[in-house]
Formats: sequence, structure tokens, C-alpha cells
Amino acid sequence: MVDHAFQRRREIERMLLSGKKLTVAELMGRYCVGRKSISRDFEIIGEELPVVSKQGYNGGYFLMDGVGKHQNSLSHEQLECLEKLAVICTEKDRETVLSIIHEFGPYCERNT
Repeated sequence: MVDHAFQRRREIERMLLSGKKLTVAELMGRYCVGRKSISRDFEIIGEELPVVSKQGYNGGYFLMDGVGKHQNSLSHEQLECLEKLAVICTEKDRETVLSIIHEFGPYCERNT
């Protein structure tokens, strides 16, 4: 069974990650769903990615600056493997592994 809402949200995520600004009206037309469905999609996507909404003229939904275009592209298994490697490798290699996790893993704010 195909979960259309899940597929729609993944497509919206990919569009956001590619740098697009999206509007509710545009997505309602594209996916033939109502405003509540699109609003719910952004609530769910916002749990994983820092989605910003701007009201009014030239408004829409987009991602906060600093979010990589490949964010969230690691599978759960890949992420776990990299985290294990980061613990056992040299300091220099650890920095490299952590940079891969930061660029391709789930979004998390950095204080550095």
C-alpha cells in the first residue's frame, strides 16, 4: 500500500533542500490536497528540518540559512555506522566523520 502523504512530504523536503521557496497554494494544486494537508505536512517536516514561513507578498515556506542541500540523506543504518566510527578513530578522522554526519545527516544546530 502506498502512503501518499509520506511520499508527498519527502518530495516537499527534497524541494526545500534544493533551495526552493514553496507556497501552500502551489502545493495544493500540485498534489490535489487541501490547505490542512499541506499545513500538516509542514508541521511534520518542521520536526526534522528548520522550516521558515514568511507571510504576505513574496511569502512562502523555505529552509533556514545554513541547512545543507544533502541534509537527511543518510539512512538510519549509515548514520549509526558513522557515529560508531567517530568513537574509535583518530582525532583527525573523527573530525572528518563528524563533518560528514553534519552535512548529510539530520539537521542539528551547531554552536561553533
